[in-house]
Amino acid sequence: MTDYGALFHAYGPATDTPGHLAALAGDDPAAHSAALRHLRSAVIHQGTPWTATPPAALEIAALVGDSRLAGPDRADLRATLLDFLAAVAEAGEGGGDLEAMAAPPGVDIDALLAEAVESDDEEAIWGDEVLGGALYARAKLGCRAIVPTLLATAVSALADPEPAVRAAAAHAVGACGTAAPGDVPVPADGPERNAWLGERLDALAAAAREPHERAALVLAVGDLGLRPARHLADPHPGVRACAALAPALAGDPAATAEILAALADPAATDRWFDRRLPQVRTRLRFSLVNAAIARVEETDRLLPAAVAVARIATLFTVDAEWGPLLRAFFADGPAEPFTAAQRRYLGALVDNADLWNPGFGNAGLVFRRAGLPYDREACRALVHGAGR
Repeated sequence: MTDYGALFHAYGPATDTPGHLAALAGDDPAAHSAALRHLRSAVIHQGTPWTATPPAALEIAALVGDSRLAGPDRADLRATLLDFLAAVAEAGEGGGDLEAMAAPPGVDIDALLAEAVESDDEEAIWGDEVLGGALYARAKLGCRAIVPTLLATAVSALADPEPAVRAAAAHAVGACGTAAPGDVPVPADGPERNAWLGERLDALAAAAREPHERAALVLAVGDLGLRPARHLADPHPGVRACAALAPALAGDPAATAEILAALADPAATDRWFDRRLPQVRTRLRFSLVNAAIARVEETDRLLPAAVAVARIATLFTVDAEWGPLLRAFFADGPAEPFTAAQRRYLGALVDNADLWNPGFGNAGLVFRRAGLPYDREACRALVHGAGR
């Protein structure tokens, strides 16, 4: 049995974690909500794992298939738990030489930790760079070690009767398939394992009725490094766009054309699905914009999508869409004179009154980096050929 009193989450000793885990199997909706908040904010905090994260994730993995969570009434709960497992798999990625950090030579980390826990002195833990680093490394290594179990859980959940759960399972499969070592209990390992997973996801996408589920399955195929090319012909524009986002299709002209076609009406992308895709944390069009910038070198070709985005952008989407586009159009600074594409895109930004607020630092920074003044009238003059 796990001693959560010796483990930590984002807010201190994880003594409250067992109660939240137990509540997930109960019948109290309010307790479910509190437990899910605990998982999202404490057990995983802004993508950071803690020493309580791996054992908690193993309990969640066992719970996903538990009969107490079966049925359509608890489909959303099962889906949310699978999303949590995907976050745990992602939290184990990266981090440098974690083995050396987890067990630094000449330092008895376990003894130091036991002493700090005994004295109830959290400052002694997080104020000590070596001890704090060791716990962080152990948390990440622990997440990596359990990925095979998380992946096996996700693969099983692909057979769930509820589309929303299958979509969340696809997200977890994609996250785990990228992070998993070669001993995952599926018919193959390494690249062959991902190919097997991709074939299964692809077949499920071909058979799925709901566009939301198809899109999630197709995104997972892309996350595995595979090519969901046949889904570029899907009848739903959102599914086609999700297929086009696959990194393995970055050089495919049909995929790039699909992304640009989607951005011809960027507002419509917000209406494609009746709920958020599990892999997409914000708006899908932000991912489409970034893919378009990465794949299209010719600003003339990028221009129609960029102008369409500029018309609906707000100050608060500067970092997600219109700011990166401004950097793409003025990558080498303002030309002498402006190119036609530069003039047209800057003009589209000038025409959108919502983008101009001198007190909004992020927008000003984007303009300065592009070599432009963050002043609407000054930019209007530049668009019309004056002031340079």
